[in-house]
Amino acid sequence: MSVHDEALATRVREALTMDKRISSLPIGVRVSNGEVFLKGTVETLEQVDVAQFIVSGIPGVRHVNVQELAVKDEAR
Repeated sequence: MSVHDEALATRVREALTMDKRISSLPIGVRVSNGEVFLKGTVETLEQVDVAQFIVSGIPGVRHVNVQELAVKDEAR
């Protein structure tokens, strides 16, 4: 991971913890060349949308991948 990607991952994590709708959720963050990959389990589809919206607004983010962000009821 480049220095830029590490700094971007830090900004993404901070932004996710600032929003009370998703701050308590175990969302992992990985960044590669400005593409952000979110991984974990959330409780609703709205929380997936919120996370994607927040991350997409961060300068330097080229794309947000939420394919590994599962909704709890759908993970069964």
